[in-house]
Amino acid sequence: MEELTAKGINGSLIVNDKFIEIVRKGFIAFATQGLKGNKRIAIKQISAVQFKHCGIFTNGFIQFSFIGGQETKSALVGATHDENTIMFRKKQQPNFEKIRNFIEEKIY
Repeated sequence: MEELTAKGINGSLIVNDKFIEIVRKGFIAFATQGLKGNKRIAIKQISAVQFKHCGIFTNGFIQFSFIGGQETKSALVGATHDENTIMFRKKQQPNFEKIRNFIEEKIY
């Protein structure tokens, strides 16, 4: 079973053929997410993946929408506090792009 990982600013993402796991560790994760802990979701429950590339002065993010879930609709500002979103820097972006492509291949 293939497994991909990516470390972002406010958490890490671990993905395999069946699940994604959002792992929250560190100060920024605590500051933006509190004590929510890890979240593991079946890939078959993902209905969409939103991906924002890093800009010159902004970080990027990957956000997951789930069947029956409610994601934040307010772009970057809302994404910082959304439990289904991981933010990343420019140097971290390639790993998140690989994960996005892997997940989209599984759900579409």
